[in-house]
Amino acid sequence: MADSSRAQLTYLAESTWGVTPAAAMTQVRYTNERLGYQITNTSSREVRSDRQVSDLVQTGAQASGSFDVELSYAAHDPFLASALFSSWGTPVAISIANDIASSNAGSSFTSTTTDFTAGIVAGQWIKVGGFTTNSGENNGYYQVTSVATNTLGVSPAPASDEAIGVGKTITMAGTILRNGVTETSFTMEKAFTDVGTFIAFTGMVPSSLNLNIETGSILTGSLNFMGKSGALGVATVGTGAAITAPVNEVMNAVNNVGEVRENGAVLSQAALRSLSVSVENGLRGIQAVGSLGNVDIGTGRCTVTGQVSIYFSDGALYQKYLDGTMTSLSFRVNDPAGNGYVVSLPRVKLTQGSVFAGGNDQDVLADFQYQAVRDPALDCTIQIDRFAA
Repeated sequence: MADSSRAQLTYLAESTWGVTPAAAMTQVRYTNERLGYQITNTSSREVRSDRQVSDLVQTGAQASGSFDVELSYAAHDPFLASALFSSWGTPVAISIANDIASSNAGSSFTSTTTDFTAGIVAGQWIKVGGFTTNSGENNGYYQVTSVATNTLGVSPAPASDEAIGVGKTITMAGTILRNGVTETSFTMEKAFTDVGTFIAFTGMVPSSLNLNIETGSILTGSLNFMGKSGALGVATVGTGAAITAPVNEVMNAVNNVGEVRENGAVLSQAALRSLSVSVENGLRGIQAVGSLGNVDIGTGRCTVTGQVSIYFSDGALYQKYLDGTMTSLSFRVNDPAGNGYVVSLPRVKLTQGSVFAGGNDQDVLADFQYQAVRDPALDCTIQIDRFAA
């Protein structure tokens, strides 16, 4: 019999929907999987005098399912991009000596020769390093507010003015991902290594992505898929051994949540109880006469919703709920090595809100549900930035 602890999940991006390329699979880090091939059977309605059913016919099928993950850097980046129907941008990789200065009053970084417009866009988060004043107080994470050839507006403002220093090399890094319209599909394969059996699913497109932060817990997520077909085999559909998954440490909500921002302001470390983000792509399977299973995947709107729970200390956020005031949300997570992500929702409206006292000896929590909508300035609903250590 097969043991779940001997199972392995792998994936391979497809160039053509439903067609597995000739390449090696890559291992997936996961905690639970529910991928399957669901077949619809229809009973014959033929009337028989002996009251028996004369036949059972396969009339439909669809590959679908999900797997759960614990968030670790780089392990699930292809799925994040596919869930947003987009691709990661070209990494920002600035490293230049004797050129870049910081301005607190101007809330910016300035240069003499570096063209910031070559690869940096407004709204993007960047990781800045190389400054030395007051133990590097101007190093850190900044969101770009404006981009000009030699001036980069940022928020928050650098802590101090720091001039160009001889031999001082300033670095800026980051890679941006925003929701788009380009579909990417995968071949997903389950290997039951102890019994030598493989089940492969083709044309798998992420129908939803969920990310969760909760006090005292590992950062978790899940991905749901809709696809074309499933097949049983005694060997992998990939070529050769599977590529090993990245091995960065799992992130948690105790040590690895850098900061959470609401409307650009950092929430107190004692304020947040939990936060979730859900991306739904509104997929639908398209079936046709003459084919068992989907012949294509239809795509709906990108709908981003979630929940946030904070320890109640004032009514500012609840007032925004009552007034229907737009706000924004973002959170940054880092692993112990310094790798990290920033997830940003630039335009958010709170759709439900409650503040309940409950009974004696309890903390009062303010619980909100929200929906993100398109930000006209950034032309996106959700943005994920990543940073290597």
